[in-house]
Amino acid sequence: MRKPQNSMVAALFKYRHGVGVALLAAALINGYFQFNGSWGRFFTVLAVQLWFAQGIYCYFCGASISIAPGGLGRDADPEWRAALAAFAFFLYAVFFFLDYQY
Repeated sequence: MRKPQNSMVAALFKYRHGVGVALLAAALINGYFQFNGSWGRFFTVLAVQLWFAQGIYCYFCGASISIAPGGLGRDADPEWRAALAAFAFFLYAVFFFLDYQY
């Protein structure tokens, strides 16, 4: 997988573990703020966000990206891998704004 040399994306690849920790911390904070006394809600929010966060993290690590029942291997087309990582990030971000009424 070819990595960009001088750009913001290159910095994300370089600091991929920091990105992973930031995604984890943001998911935990969101779970805390969505918490209404129901541990089921907390762990649902956390599990769904971490499910998509691992797809983003795997992209930056160059590993296979697995979200839902499918995914892309490390040797797949880089443009498709980037598209899948962007889709995973979109779904990760959507869960910050959902109003959980259950």
